[in-house]
Amino acid sequence: MKKALLACVTALAVTLGMASPAAAAPVPLTPAAASAACAAYFGVPTGPEPLSACQWDMRRIGVGPASYAKATGAGVTVGVIDGGIDLTHGDLAGHINLGLSCSFIYTSTPTADPKEIANGDCSNKAAVQDLQGHGTHVATTIGGRLNCIGIAGVAPDATIVGLKACTIAGFCFADSVAAALRYAGDKQLDVVNLSLFADPFLYYCKNDAEQRAILKDLQNAAKYAQQRGVVIVAAAGNESDDLGHPTIDDTSPDWPPDTNVTREVRNNCQVAPAEIPGVITVSATGVTELAGYSNVGNVVDVAAPGGDAVQTPGVTYGRILAGWSRTDESGEWEFYVSQGRAVEDANGNRWVWISGTSMASPHVAGVAALIRELHPGWSPGAVAAVIRRSATAMACPTGWPADDPRQCTGGAGNTSFYGAGMVNALAAVSR
Repeated sequence: MKKALLACVTALAVTLGMASPAAAAPVPLTPAAASAACAAYFGVPTGPEPLSACQWDMRRIGVGPASYAKATGAGVTVGVIDGGIDLTHGDLAGHINLGLSCSFIYTSTPTADPKEIANGDCSNKAAVQDLQGHGTHVATTIGGRLNCIGIAGVAPDATIVGLKACTIAGFCFADSVAAALRYAGDKQLDVVNLSLFADPFLYYCKNDAEQRAILKDLQNAAKYAQQRGVVIVAAAGNESDDLGHPTIDDTSPDWPPDTNVTREVRNNCQVAPAEIPGVITVSATGVTELAGYSNVGNVVDVAAPGGDAVQTPGVTYGRILAGWSRTDESGEWEFYVSQGRAVEDANGNRWVWISGTSMASPHVAGVAALIRELHPGWSPGAVAAVIRRSATAMACPTGWPADDPRQCTGGAGNTSFYGAGMVNALAAVSR
């Protein structure tokens, strides 16, 4: 590994020395141009991977040579329940288990593209391909390889299993999510990441028979997976809500179109999977503090970098840079290119800067993979306990706006904003 890292740094230095100024939008940045800009902004050296200078998030949680020396996720399977993965992305090359990967998009699934429909037939591997990019972003954050191509993930030797439960339009309907969770249990995957909420309801209220039944199905699926040893990690959500004190939901149902209503919600209403028992729930920070969009509440176990461009004024680097799919048919790639938030190398591998609790959750899933490598027999609860105990404590922020519905409560060891604190990969693998 040391020789590979040295070769990578040397190659990057030569590239940077010869690089011409980055082309103006709408041309994506080259890795060399992006790396040089990030290195100058953050005051860090380039390398070990071509885009490592942009990975403030990994530095923030103790991911690097010291953590890799103790664990890299080798032998661990991580299911990415999302919109699929780019099966050709260089940052995942050789570490995708295509045999276990499966699409749970059905003919009856609204907004589905015909290419992603498999009806649970796991022999249709083409259906796992990411037709947008969100799932690839998540997967590379978890398992981006140390191979001199792009970024470095939290667990670069983990094996990624693509479990498609979200359509090209970004809808992750509850039946697909539940099916993916049960499948993860069947196959006894080590970890799964859910950077999503299960459509069509943001909050599932137990006083409504339909919502109660959907929530129960999701809970049962998660319980089954956990009983089979699966560590489940989920994003807290991006609605700037306090999940412990919800008030208004004007999103649900989000399908069919224009059927949403504004309704009062109370603690009998829950976001799934973030509030499912036993799930490790993750809030998001920017470079300095809680992200402006992040949900909070006593359900939060730990925080992780999710990015927030407001905290790095004038530049995009305060978001999270990770992989994107070369088969994005949603139009988002072109948007990110136009905004100067896209990177592409000579081989067609892509990366973008985006933000969300969706970006925070995979950092924690990666740490779970590191723990599972060192302690393969541990229960999901034991893994979660180490993640919480090894987190770096974060106090409630001072000067927080009084008119924000999210008000931080708790002490240094546990707060409603950050749970036990910032996830810490090095501390987790050093225990």
